[in-house]
Amino acid sequence: MKKLLLTLLCISTLSAAFPAFAGPDWQLIEQGRKAKQAQMMQAANKAPQAEMDRQMDPKMDHQMDPKMHEKMDQMMKDCQEMMKKK
Repeated sequence: MKKLLLTLLCISTLSAAFPAFAGPDWQLIEQGRKAKQAQMMQAANKAPQAEMDRQMDPKMDHQMDPKMHEKMDQMMKDCQEMMKKK
């Protein structure tokens, strides 16, 4: 009886300790790295627009002609396309 109990105890101990022997989950680590990289790229793409919004004076916004807004938006798009080409 003691031998059976000891065998079951050893098996349960080894099965509980198995993940420690298995090592790191490389697939999960790579998935996390890719997600972090995508998040950083997304933040980098939002940064120029946020900087432009922050620099623009809200008081000046009411004084601008709506046609100027359209021109400014088009100029920004053109500029971003030119930057992507380089």
